[in-house]
Amino acid sequence: MFMGKRFTITESEINQIRSLYNLNEQSEESGGEKEPRIFCNAHNTKTIHDLMGHNDPEEYIQGVHLRPGGVNSLVDILELLKTMRIHPQITDGGVDLASKIHGTLQEFKPYNYFDETQNKCNKAMDKIIELYKENEHGEELVKDIEKVYGLSYLDPRAKEFLKHGMDIIKGE
Repeated sequence: MFMGKRFTITESEINQIRSLYNLNEQSEESGGEKEPRIFCNAHNTKTIHDLMGHNDPEEYIQGVHLRPGGVNSLVDILELLKTMRIHPQITDGGVDLASKIHGTLQEFKPYNYFDETQNKCNKAMDKIIELYKENEHGEELVKDIEKVYGLSYLDPRAKEFLKHGMDIIKGE
């Protein structure tokens, strides 16, 4: 039978560990608790290429191509939803497209992104919002989803997917 090694941790070591995770510290500027530090590792981090998605479009329906995955996909899908009325091949009221938006956002929600320029780990969703703004067709991701959400010809189920997508972006 093996006996486990016994060790003790000093009070200063406990404080050092707590400081790594900002436990029990008060934020100076807000008066509340600080958010825990975000740590990047190989299992919880996406690359800039993952966040951007593919550049090569795939055929969605006859005559309509979408780039799969990431910000590129979000841009293409939102543009298609805005112009859905001129595509009679889309007969589901945008449910499938809205589901793809929700799925893309859900896919990146638990991940981080390591910003090499700032040498800092950030939430992947923050980087997606930033990359979307930088795209020539994107303004602000939430505002663009809200515009599409307000379209009268969108199916109610599609609107539910979009609503849940906005909640993911807002961190709810």
